[in-house]
Amino acid sequence: MKILVTGGIGNVGRTAVARLLRHGHRVRILDRVAPEAIEEPHWETVRGAEYHQVDTTDYAALAPLFEGMDAVVHLAAYASPHPAPAHEIFRVNCGGTFNVYQAAANAGIKRVVSASSINALGYNFGVKGFPIHYFPIDEEHPTFTTDIYSFSKGMLEETAAYFWRREGISGVCLRFPGVMNPNQRWGNWIKFFRDGARKAFEALCALPPEKREPRLRAIVEREEARRVERFHEWRPGSTSRWMRDWFEGPRLPEELLIWGRTDFWAIIHVEDVAQAIEKGLTAEYEGSHPLFVNDKYNALGVPSRQLAEFFFPEVTTWKRSVEGSEALVSYARAQALIGFEPEYPALERWNV
Repeated sequence: MKILVTGGIGNVGRTAVARLLRHGHRVRILDRVAPEAIEEPHWETVRGAEYHQVDTTDYAALAPLFEGMDAVVHLAAYASPHPAPAHEIFRVNCGGTFNVYQAAANAGIKRVVSASSINALGYNFGVKGFPIHYFPIDEEHPTFTTDIYSFSKGMLEETAAYFWRREGISGVCLRFPGVMNPNQRWGNWIKFFRDGARKAFEALCALPPEKREPRLRAIVEREEARRVERFHEWRPGSTSRWMRDWFEGPRLPEELLIWGRTDFWAIIHVEDVAQAIEKGLTAEYEGSHPLFVNDKYNALGVPSRQLAEFFFPEVTTWKRSVEGSEALVSYARAQALIGFEPEYPALERWNV
C-alpha cells in the first residue's frame, strides 16, 4: 500500500512510519520541518520513506502530493493548547485537517486515519468542568469542549464524518491519551512518577475516611480552580505554567495522584499508537469512527475502581466491571472494529 503520512517526522509520526515500512508499505512523509533541520537519528528511523517539506495549511502545495497514494495518515497538528494562541491552533488543526481530507477526496483516496485525542471529550484541558456520567469512559459519552485544542479535535472528527457522508472516505479518528516513549525522557520519569503515586495512594488508603475525604476534596477543588485560570493555555512571552509544573514535579504527595485525573489516568505506548494507525489503514470496515485507543492499565498501576471512588465520588454508574488497575477508558470499540489490542503494556515495559 502507498501511504501518505502528514506530520511524519514527529514522535508518533516516526514510529508509525517505521512500522509501516517494516511491514512492506511505501510511505511518503509530509512535514513542515526543513530537511536540514531533521536530526540524523530521526532520518535513520524513517529511512526508506520519501520526504516532502510542506505545510498542511497550504492547499496548493499540498494537494498534488496526494496523487497516486492509496491511503492517508493525518498526524500534523499542534498537540495541545500550550504552544500557540487559539486562532493559530484553529488555523493549523482545523484548516489543515480540512485541506488533507479535501486533497484525499480529489485524489480518489478512500481511507484516511487521523490522530484525534482523548481531549475530544473536552475534560482534560477544558476551562469548564462537566459531569462524568459513567466509567469506563467510551465513545458514547457526551463531549463538552471549552478549549481550542479539544475543540479542534472535535472538529477533526466532524470533518472526517463530513467526508464520509460526502465522498465515501472511510477511516478512524484515534483518540490517543498521553503517548509514552521509553526512549525519551518519559521513560525514566514515569517510573519515578509511579513509585511516588503508589506510595501516596497507599498512604491515603491508610487514612480513616473522615481524614481522607477532606484531603481529596481539597486537591480536586484546587485542580478544578485551575480551569478558571485557563492554566493550560498559551500565554504571550512565557513558558506554559502547566509544562513548568509538570517537569519540576508536584509539591504534595496527592498531586502525584491528581495528575492524570482529567484524562482518567489513561496512557499509551508509542508503538501501540503505530499499531492502531496501521490497523486503522488495513482493517475491513466502512464509515467514519472515533475510537479510544489506550493501554490496558491505568498510568499509576493502582486499583482503578478505588482511584475513581477517591477522585470521582459523584460517579456511581459503571457500564461494566473494571478489575485491578484496568483502564478507566475503554478501547472495546477499537478492539472490535480494527482488532486493536495493546502489544506494549506500560506496566511491563517500564518494569514498574
